[in-house]
Amino acid sequence: MKFPSAATAFETDQLAAFGAGHLGYFRAFDREEALRQFPDAERLKSAEKLWALFRADGTLLLLTENRTSIFFKAMEEDLKTVTLH
Repeated sequence: MKFPSAATAFETDQLAAFGAGHLGYFRAFDREEALRQFPDAERLKSAEKLWALFRADGTLLLLTENRTSIFFKAMEEDLKTVTLH
């Protein structure tokens, strides 16, 4: 995989395709934001912070209370992880 320089500008579809099958990104959500974005999050316990793992194209792979689970799921999917700020 060839990585672009930091000065490279991406179109939305190019960014979604970049890293497809190779990269996954994760980020933390506070509980209220997670419930707005992912209504199924209600089934999770009462943790105030939830973690989400996404494919490079934005597809949700995992929503969990346990940050470590993100890395196990990424390994299952053969993805390198990057954080989203």
